[in-house]
Amino acid sequence: MKPVVALMMQYSETVPGAFDIDPGYLRLMEFAGANVLTVDPSDDDDYLLAMLDRADGLLIPGGNDIDPTLYGGEDLPGMDEPVPLRDHAEATLLRAAYERRMPYLGVCRGLQMMCVLAGGDLYQQISHDIPGALDHWQKTPFAEPSHEVRILPDTPLHRILGRDSLPVNSVHHQSVHRPGEGVEVQAVAPDGVVEAAYRPDRDFFMAVQWHPEQTPADEPSRRLAGAFATASDGYRRRRTA
Repeated sequence: MKPVVALMMQYSETVPGAFDIDPGYLRLMEFAGANVLTVDPSDDDDYLLAMLDRADGLLIPGGNDIDPTLYGGEDLPGMDEPVPLRDHAEATLLRAAYERRMPYLGVCRGLQMMCVLAGGDLYQQISHDIPGALDHWQKTPFAEPSHEVRILPDTPLHRILGRDSLPVNSVHHQSVHRPGEGVEVQAVAPDGVVEAAYRPDRDFFMAVQWHPEQTPADEPSRRLAGAFATASDGYRRRRTA
């Protein structure tokens, strides 16, 4: 039996008020050997927790900016319109997954949300807030790497990937500033931007800033997704024992 991963739906870029999902996430989980249970953004906590009851792992994908009021930020020019349903749903699911010791993998926004919920905050405009920063919104196709990241030694990501650095894509204008209490950084870009972090008090609770769903067949993406699926399968076996 395959583990089931709860996957938060994304705000549609083509249909106002609707939600969909980048099929790359489905392929990534398929390659990893996990089934996907999509979860609609909602303010109904009973629904959200019931969906999590059916899952063995939680995946929060990239998407629109987090409402800056959640971390003491400002409504600045160039920011996305907040999507309160998604902010609420992700906060509810992430807190519940942490309490349940359920494996978690976040991508892009999923990294930022993990840190915000831990009391951290964000650079709202990298180009303005970090002098000399790289252009983190690449102009080339998203499946191509944009820059290298340094993977810190003695971290879960280093053990999973077995390497000190990794070429990654880059599709974000915000990034983690302060990771928050209990969150440890495990990869950084050459300009110091946080590219991955984790909770050391959990077996698998981590997120990356780049987009492995854009390269689901590449070895590093498969290794990361495979480790998440393996952790989720272990959770499934424990909860059904």
